[in-house]
Amino acid sequence: MKQRYVKNVRKNWKEDPYPASGRSYEYVCPDCGRTMELHDLRDGDQGYWCHGCSHGHRAGQPPLAALRRGDDVA
Repeated sequence: MKQRYVKNVRKNWKEDPYPASGRSYEYVCPDCGRTMELHDLRDGDQGYWCHGCSHGHRAGQPPLAALRRGDDVA
């Protein structure tokens, strides 16, 4: 019984597209490419906002295009 369950879990396994850590990544706007600033939201959560094109997203749900590898990575 356990072996069949393990096979089903492996069959449906998908790799996480996000990096394990946000370290050395910078948040950029997926629309215009400018750096996004972190702000506190009214509901107590945090979000990134682009002042140039007035778009944003919650910090816990960034689109993959918003993560760019920083230049100062060793």
